[in-house]
Amino acid sequence: MKDIHLWGVKQNNLKDIEVKIPVGSMTVICGPSGSGKSSLAFETLFAEGQRRFIESMSNYARQFLNKAPKPDIEGISNIPPAISIEQKNTVKSSRSTVGTTTEIIDYLRLLFEKVGKSYCPTHHCPTEKESVTEATDKVIKSFAGKRGYVLVEINETGRVAQAKKLHSLLLQDGYLRIYIPKVTEAPVKAATKKTAGKKSSKKTQEPVVEVAPIAATRLTREEMGTVVEIGDPAAIKKGLPKETFYLVIDRMSFNEDERGRIADSMTQAYEASVKYNTHFVSRKATVLTTEGERLQVSEEASCPICGYTPPPLTSRLFSFNSPIGACPTCKGFGNILTVDEEKVIPNPNLSLAQGALTPFWMPSAAHEKKQLLSYCKKAKIDVHTPWKDLPKEHREVIWNGNKDFFGVKGLFEYLDQIKYKMHVRVFISRFRSPFQCPECHGSRLRSEANHVFVAGANITHLSNMTIEELNNFFLKLELTAHQEEVAGEVLKQVRSRLNFLMRVGVHYLSLGRETRTLSGGEYQRLILANQLGMGLSQALYVLDEPTVGLHPRDNDRLISILKDLKELGNTLVIVEHDHDVIKSSENIIEMGPGSGYLGGEVVYSGATKDFYNDPKSITAPFLKPDAALKNPRTIRPVDIKSYKVKIELTGAKGHNLKNLDVTIPLNRLVSVTGVSGSGKSTLVTKTLYPALARALDIEYLPAQEYAGLEGHDNIKNVLLIDQSPIGKSARSSPVTYLKAFDAIRTIMASTPEAQSRGYTPGTFSLNVDGGRCPACKGTGYEEIDMMFMDNVVIPCDVCDSKKYRPEILEVQYKGKNISEILSMTVNDAMNFFVAHPNIRKPLSVLKEVGLDYVQLGQPATSLSGGESQRLKIAKELAQVQQKATLYILDEPTTGLHFREVDLLMKVLHKLIESGGSVVVVEHNLDVIRGSDYVIDLGPEAGHKGGNIVAQGSPEDIMAVKKSLTGQYLKRYVSGQSDSEKRK
Repeated sequence: MKDIHLWGVKQNNLKDIEVKIPVGSMTVICGPSGSGKSSLAFETLFAEGQRRFIESMSNYARQFLNKAPKPDIEGISNIPPAISIEQKNTVKSSRSTVGTTTEIIDYLRLLFEKVGKSYCPTHHCPTEKESVTEATDKVIKSFAGKRGYVLVEINETGRVAQAKKLHSLLLQDGYLRIYIPKVTEAPVKAATKKTAGKKSSKKTQEPVVEVAPIAATRLTREEMGTVVEIGDPAAIKKGLPKETFYLVIDRMSFNEDERGRIADSMTQAYEASVKYNTHFVSRKATVLTTEGERLQVSEEASCPICGYTPPPLTSRLFSFNSPIGACPTCKGFGNILTVDEEKVIPNPNLSLAQGALTPFWMPSAAHEKKQLLSYCKKAKIDVHTPWKDLPKEHREVIWNGNKDFFGVKGLFEYLDQIKYKMHVRVFISRFRSPFQCPECHGSRLRSEANHVFVAGANITHLSNMTIEELNNFFLKLELTAHQEEVAGEVLKQVRSRLNFLMRVGVHYLSLGRETRTLSGGEYQRLILANQLGMGLSQALYVLDEPTVGLHPRDNDRLISILKDLKELGNTLVIVEHDHDVIKSSENIIEMGPGSGYLGGEVVYSGATKDFYNDPKSITAPFLKPDAALKNPRTIRPVDIKSYKVKIELTGAKGHNLKNLDVTIPLNRLVSVTGVSGSGKSTLVTKTLYPALARALDIEYLPAQEYAGLEGHDNIKNVLLIDQSPIGKSARSSPVTYLKAFDAIRTIMASTPEAQSRGYTPGTFSLNVDGGRCPACKGTGYEEIDMMFMDNVVIPCDVCDSKKYRPEILEVQYKGKNISEILSMTVNDAMNFFVAHPNIRKPLSVLKEVGLDYVQLGQPATSLSGGESQRLKIAKELAQVQQKATLYILDEPTTGLHFREVDLLMKVLHKLIESGGSVVVVEHNLDVIRGSDYVIDLGPEAGHKGGNIVAQGSPEDIMAVKKSLTGQYLKRYVSGQSDSEKRK
C-alpha cells in the first residue's frame, strides 16, 4: 500500500521538510512544544485533506471557501479524506449534553417510542388500549356472571350541542336513558369532612372512586348513581344535566353467551363517544356493574381507572430540544435564571452602607441607592451592621420589599420590563444564576415523557445514570420477541456505543452531563468513541494528545480503541507525549530539535522499533527503562501529624466526594492524584479554591459543600492557574499579558520619526483606533460566516496580516517596525531589548518556563492550554515574589515534552523555595514522583470514587496496594512501564 507523501512543507516554522506516513498504520508525532508537531499534523496534513474534500463541493459552497488558505507546501500525494479530533472543547451551548454529542440519547428516544410503556401519573398503572374485540374480552373476563351497563361519557365541556338541541339529538338517535353519577358529598372512604365539604359546594358530578381490592384487574368501585328516562314529558321539560353525565348504550348480563351483543354495544359506544364529544380524540366507553364496579376502555392508550390519556409516543416527546418534549417552564434547559443572592450579596460581612447589596452601588443605580438608604432611615434599619448580623425580618423586607420600598426583587422586576435595552440585559445577567427548574426538577422534559417506562426506568432515570451503570442496564435488559424485533437495531447501536465509551475511559460521565462542562481530553474521547460507532474506514484521523487527563490505568483502554480504529482500515496520526502511546505506535515522526525557530526539522522518521537507538533523538532517552532514575528528586519530608503550617478542609461532600477530611501541608509540592472521575477537580478547584478565596476576601465563587476550613490564616493569597485562555481576543498576546507591550509602545513612540509625526504610545495599540488596521481592527484576519459550516478565517487583505496601517510600519526602532517586533520570538526579543530591563525581565521568565519559542504578538487564542498555564506561572514569577501564596494548578504537564516537564518541576520548586506552596492535580508520573506529598483519591471513578485511598510521600503511596497510582508509579520508578510488563 502506498504511503502518504508530503514534500516541501514550509507551514509556520517547518523548514522545507519531507515525510512519508504509511497508510493504514498508527503514526505518532512527538517532540518538544513548538517544534512543529501541530503545524505538520493539523495545519498541513488535516488542512490539505479537508481542502481537497471541500473542492469536491458545489460551486455555491466553494465561492465562500476558495479564499481558505492552502498549507505552505509543494506537494502531497495519496492523502485520504481527513477527520480532525482536537483537544479543545468549543461547545458553549447548554443544550448539548453527553447524550446528544454521542447520539446515544437519539437511540434511547427511538427505543422509548418503539417499546416504551406509558403509565398513569396518578394511579401508576400502565395505560392500555382496547379494540372492540379486546374490550369485549376484558368485560367478560372482569365481570363474568354480573349485570350492568355500557355507558358513554357526555362531558360537561366539549359537548357537540347544548341543552334542548342535544336532548332532541339523543332522542332522535334512539337513546332513551342516561346515567347520572352520585354527587360527591360523602366519599366512600378516606376523604375528610373538609374535603367533602369543598367537593359538595362545587356540586361536581365526578364519581367517587377508589381502587378496588382486586387491583390486578384495574377496576374501581363507586356508589351507584341513578338511571333516568329522558323520553318522558317530565324529563324533557327538566332537560339534561349541565354536569357530566353518561349515555346508557345497553343494559345486559356480561356472559360468554352475550358476546355478540356486548361487542355490538361496544362498537356503538365507541362511535357515540366521538359523536357527542368534540374534544375526544379517541373512542372510549365505560362499563359499570349494578354493584358499582367500573371499568374504562379506550381505543387509544388510557388509564383504566381515571381515563388519563398520554400524548402519542413519538421520539420528539423525549427530546428536550423539541417544543413537543421540552418542559414548558424551562424550555428544555433544566434550569431557570433567577436572581442569585450570593451574587447580589457576595460578601455578607459588609454592611448596607459599605455596599453589601452590589446592584445598588453600581453607578447607574444611584437613584435606587438613595431610596434604599432613605427607607432604612425611615424603617430604623441599621445600615452599619454587617448584612449577616441584621435581624431576619429586616433582611427579608429589603430583599422582598413592601408597600414603602420596592426591595431587591422589585428592582429586578422593574428591570425585566425594560430589558429590551442592551445595557439593562447586561446588568441583569451579572446577578442571575441558573437554578433547578421547579417543574421538571432538571430533567428538561415535560412530565408526560417521564411517565413512559422501559424495564422500569424512564428516560430521565437512564440519562442520570453513569455510562457504566447504563451499560450494565442494557446488558441485562430483556425484551419480548416482538419488542426485540421492533427495537433490535436500536439496542444494538446503544450497546455498541456504550461499550466504546466504556473503553475510552469516560465511564463515570452521565448522558445528562452538559458537554460544555467537560475537559478538552474528555470531549476528545467522546468524539473518538463516536467515530468508532460510525465505523468509517479508509479515512485519515488526526488526533491531538488523546491521553490528556487520563490516569495511566486508562491509557491501555484508549490505546486499544485507537488500534480498533486502525483495524477498520483507517490511518491514524497522533500528536502525543505519553510514553505508552509512543511505544504502542508502528511509526514515529519526531520533530525538533528545539522549539519555535529552533525546531521545524524532522529529527527521526521511521519504524518505532528503530527509534529508541537513534542518536539524534531528544525523546528516546526519556523512554528508556532507567529514565525515571536520572533526575534525583528534591526531598522535603512531611510528617503530617506534627507539621505546623497546613490547611485543613473537613466534610467535603461535593459531587461524589464521601465526606472527606483533607490536610494540605504548606511550603511543599502537593499532588492530588487518582483515576479520571475520582473527584480530584471537585476537591481542589470546586471546593478548596472557592473556600480559600472567600476566606481571604479575594473572590466570591460558589463552593461545593464542605463542613469547615482551618489554617487559611497561614497564607495571604491563593491563585488558581488553570488552562483557560489568557484572553478571548486575537489582540491579546503574551507580551500584552505580561504588561511588557506598554514599554515597547513607549520605545516606538519615542523614536524621532514617531515624534515628528506626533505619534503617541496609544498609536501603536491594537485595542484602540489610530494606528491599527481599520479593516481587521488589529486582529490580522477576517472571519467569514459560513451559515451552516464552521466560519472560515482568512488573512486581512488590507494590511496583509501586519495588523497596522502602512504609515505606522514606516516607524522603525533598530531597523525593525512594530509588526516585525511582535513577530519576534521571546529568545530573539531578549537580545533585541538587551538595554531595556523592564522588557527583558518578563521575557526572561518566559524563557525560564520553556516558552522562549513563542512570538511576542502570537494571538492568545492560538496558545495551547499548557502554554497558557505556563504563561500564567511566568506572570507570577515576574512579579515581586509573594511569600505565603498558595498556587493551585490543574494538570500543568498538558502538552509538555519530557524535557519540559523537568523544566516545569524546577519552576514549581522555585516557587516553593521563595516561600510559596503548590497544589497540583496531576496524572504525570514524573510530577507525582517529584512531589513532597501525595493525596490519592479513588479507588474508582464516579460513585465508586470520592475516598482517600492513600496519602503521604511518593514512597508511602507506592506501598499501598489498593492505590492504582501507587502501583503504576512503582512500575515506572522500577524502570518498567505497564506495556513492557505485559510483554
